[in-house]
Amino acid sequence: MADPLTYDTPGLLWDSAATWDGVAAARPRSMNNTKAIIDFSPYTAAELGPVAQSIHDNMTTNAATFGSPPVTMTAMQTLVTTYDTKLVVRASRASVDVLAFNEAREALDEALGVLGNYVNGVAKGDPMIVEKSGFPSYLTTRTPDTSAPAAPQDLRLAQGDMSGSIRARYKPDRQKSTNEVQTNTGDPNTEADWHTKGIFQGGRADLTGFTPGTVVWVRVRTVGLKGVMGIWSDPAQIRVL
Repeated sequence: MADPLTYDTPGLLWDSAATWDGVAAARPRSMNNTKAIIDFSPYTAAELGPVAQSIHDNMTTNAATFGSPPVTMTAMQTLVTTYDTKLVVRASRASVDVLAFNEAREALDEALGVLGNYVNGVAKGDPMIVEKSGFPSYLTTRTPDTSAPAAPQDLRLAQGDMSGSIRARYKPDRQKSTNEVQTNTGDPNTEADWHTKGIFQGGRADLTGFTPGTVVWVRVRTVGLKGVMGIWSDPAQIRVL
């Protein structure tokens, strides 16, 4: 039975697994995804043509699945045919023929990369859909990191743009982080004296509403996945002007 819809942490974040029917969907601990490869540079000259032809044939057969490819199958067939022709002519080793082959390969590689990205967008990790495309594939396994984020470092405080304001800067352990900032105008060793001032994106927070002359302590922590809260930074203090 699904759990009722709840806040991860009161006043902070909605559960990212929320669904429109008002319940939280179960989420697996790890996610396996099948991806079409988009880099064909490891393929030898002799290998690339047959692989590209197979992709063309499979995507043509399964046009209902791949209804709007960014490279049409007619254009793809032209690229494959040109590539195969230039590969044979390259055997002359004449510089003009080698150059023509290199250009044909570059065009085919680019088209395959574009199509591979398209297939991945359609498949969304489904191995059966990737297989229908004819693309070689690989498996990715991603386990969400629900551990508590490390404490932000290098917390620095400065006077804000207005009287009674503070600007806090810090370095979160995670990029594109969401951070909770708390302030304390009493004893920094007393937990009850700490109060949440706000939730801020990135490594900066502008704090307002302080009485000039007040000594303010500030600390910050990062919000992790599923509302798991990180470790508090070392506190810093400033006298507000």
